[in-house]
Amino acid sequence: MPKPSKSRSDEKSHSKKHGSKSSKSRQHSHRHGSTSRSHQSETGGAFELYCAIYQPRSGNYYHWAFAMYRQDLGWGVFEVVQDVEDGPFRAEYRQTDPRSSLRCLPLVPLGYIHPDHSRSLAEHINKIQVPGESALWNCQDYVMEIWDSVLQLGAIDEYTWNEGRNALMPYYGPIQEADDDDDENGEGSEDEEDQPRQYQSAEYVYDSGSD
Repeated sequence: MPKPSKSRSDEKSHSKKHGSKSSKSRQHSHRHGSTSRSHQSETGGAFELYCAIYQPRSGNYYHWAFAMYRQDLGWGVFEVVQDVEDGPFRAEYRQTDPRSSLRCLPLVPLGYIHPDHSRSLAEHINKIQVPGESALWNCQDYVMEIWDSVLQLGAIDEYTWNEGRNALMPYYGPIQEADDDDDENGEGSEDEEDQPRQYQSAEYVYDSGSD
């Protein structure tokens, strides 16, 4: 049995009501779409920056590497390594997830940079002088120089640079055994605690890389 048709006045009223609802729905969708696009423009495509820190195979220094990540491009790792003990350092770039190494500690997040700065940063990294055999320079200083370059490029502000540097300092220099330090030196004097940590590594150390 055919359903009775609605009067034109009812149809107009029904259409008007639903049209109003549809308009509101479009407005709601538009607002959410704008928010989503705005969020993507702020964070989408940014490179995440990390310091990858590895337990040493030998010696008493952590191995450091500078890591960049973007979801669509994957990982890029910059580091200096030694092929043999007491051999010269050489720069190496690898496209690998640093966390794939069993010796890798939890990554230290440093910040984000806009994609426009990534190419300039890579060029700066390639220009860093690797001194080869050196008693006062190693992989940790290499990463510190890269982090300085990020600031010099204007890719980050000084606050972000300081926050990143402070996050790295506990891993800088010779590995300290907490128990031994407490037994030998007690809690330490206030003067010692106020002294800034030296920027350069204190001795040459065999560093075979992050693999």
